[in-house]
Amino acid sequence: MTYHHLETKEGDRFYREAGAGEPIVLLHCSSGSSGAWLPVMEHLGRGYRALAPDLLGYGRSAPWSRDAVLLPGAELGVIRALLDVVRRPAHLVGHSYGGTVALDAARRFPQRVASLTLIEPVAFHLLRRADDPDGWREIRTLAQQHLELLGAGKDAAAAEAFVDYWTGPKAWQQMPEAARDNAVRSTAKVAAEWRLMFATADDLETIAGITAPTLLICGGRTRRPARRVVEVLREALPHARHCEIADAGHMSPLTHPAAVADAIRRHLASIASDARRSA
Repeated sequence: MTYHHLETKEGDRFYREAGAGEPIVLLHCSSGSSGAWLPVMEHLGRGYRALAPDLLGYGRSAPWSRDAVLLPGAELGVIRALLDVVRRPAHLVGHSYGGTVALDAARRFPQRVASLTLIEPVAFHLLRRADDPDGWREIRTLAQQHLELLGAGKDAAAAEAFVDYWTGPKAWQQMPEAARDNAVRSTAKVAAEWRLMFATADDLETIAGITAPTLLICGGRTRRPARRVVEVLREALPHARHCEIADAGHMSPLTHPAAVADAIRRHLASIASDARRSA
């Protein structure tokens, strides 16, 4: 496992890399970093070159300015840079916020994306149109709580509410102190992501035009809004494969890395098999 430095238009960026073979770019969740993918990378096994960047405001990336606006497409620079590194189309795997970034990449430069694996992508703006007002109301309440706490200078309380919602009651209390400190430092970036969610228009028709072979992964014990987004995407992408990890919640790459890695391997193997049959 090595940590590399990249120079991009947004400034210095960093990513972890392991293995050799088919390139896989792994995009982490909000309040995380490339390190969140280490357990999955260990389980992927041979034949894959895994590259996991730190998204804006996380890991070794520059801290996010408290009042900075996150623009659509802002995260794509590091993906473009990594695709230049591997010099071929890559398989994109995105978890949670990283899943929305992967969706954006598949729309912006489809010829460079070999496949998609989306693990509960938090494209919650889609729920405004979906027939599930409770799902939108639930996630909107969490977002507003986070923004209000941050506005009041209660960064630690905002981070605790965010972590406990996605990971489970008392998860914050059980986290190592260093992990809590990182979560507190990233609250401003999470807030910027919430604001972008509120500003994003319904783009389901554009998403439905994605042609990359897609796998949707959902935890059987995840939160309702996350499950509903996966269901909406299943309807929009009828040819997408689907995998449910029955006893997992939203944080399956951390809690069930072997199952996630196995699902990714099976997805890529099925793509290779389909290509051989059509050759």
